[in-house]
Amino acid sequence: MPEANRTEHPTPRRLEKARQEGHVPQSQEMLSAITLIVLTLTTALCGPWFIRWSKEQIAFGLSCRFEQMDNPQSFLGLADSLVLESLKVLTPFLLALTLAGIAGSILVSGYNFSPKALLWKLDQLNPTRGLMSLFSPESLVRLGMSTVKILFLTVIVWFYLHNKLEPLAELQWMQPEEILSVMGQLIFGAVIRICVGLLILAVIDLLYHRWQYIDKLKMTKQEVKYEYRDTEGAPEVKTKIRQKQMEASMRRMLQEVPKANVVLVNPDHVAVALRYEAGRTSAPVVVAKGADHLCEKIKEIARAYGVPILRRPPLARELYATVKLGQPIPEKLYTAVAEILALLYRLRHTR
Repeated sequence: MPEANRTEHPTPRRLEKARQEGHVPQSQEMLSAITLIVLTLTTALCGPWFIRWSKEQIAFGLSCRFEQMDNPQSFLGLADSLVLESLKVLTPFLLALTLAGIAGSILVSGYNFSPKALLWKLDQLNPTRGLMSLFSPESLVRLGMSTVKILFLTVIVWFYLHNKLEPLAELQWMQPEEILSVMGQLIFGAVIRICVGLLILAVIDLLYHRWQYIDKLKMTKQEVKYEYRDTEGAPEVKTKIRQKQMEASMRRMLQEVPKANVVLVNPDHVAVALRYEAGRTSAPVVVAKGADHLCEKIKEIARAYGVPILRRPPLARELYATVKLGQPIPEKLYTAVAEILALLYRLRHTR
């Protein structure tokens, strides 16, 4: 299908199918920016503790204490303690990187688990496809984005350091601790500006990849029609289903006519069957109603089962037009219906 014909926005079903296959929008720039920002914040929070621990380790290493080298057991104990201490120090940074990767993936692609994306695909080993991907438009966009990123960050760092030339020139007169403090502030300031620059580029990259993702999934008008037919069903099938549902509903309704107390008619066009059970229902309930052919069917069943049929044109029309099946009659009609039920009760009692 020519790409020029794909002008329709992808349907929710197509988007869901793409996500199930593991095709989701990606943005490496956003992931890199989030990771760097989280790592910078973690370093700022844990930096003093990390520096203090580094000083202690350097002092211990330069203390020239050889008693722990006397036998293999002492040396192994020292190695184990150093490894555990190193893992303890690195744990906050590793945990921050892990959480940053997970949060970045959810932010870019949303929460999605696709087992199909883990399947082995032999076409990924095709060297021809690999060479074609190197010279594809996506590769050119990535190359351009990398070039712009380097130039953009270089300009940011240059302008930042250009205003810090005087403090840098004064480093030669400072003590070692002061030099480390000034250099740390300069590096931290540069990193903060780099993070802001990367975040700006990452937002642009994310918007571009989301646009590209939707553009690749666009559909033709014919594909939209086919998918609508598959999802909603063909009109002929839907008509038959509705017809079957109406027939089943009519059968259920007609089965309630023999249980009615009275059928009110108008006299040939409308029929409404009412049932009242003292102590169970607060008001008479409409159990069946119909017009024309269905009206005759209700009257036929009522005659067959001995259900009284009364001509009350205004009341029958009112009930047919305002009360749904299975619903009690409105309060304003209580008096009229009560008189009818009382009349039937007297007639039944007289018989």
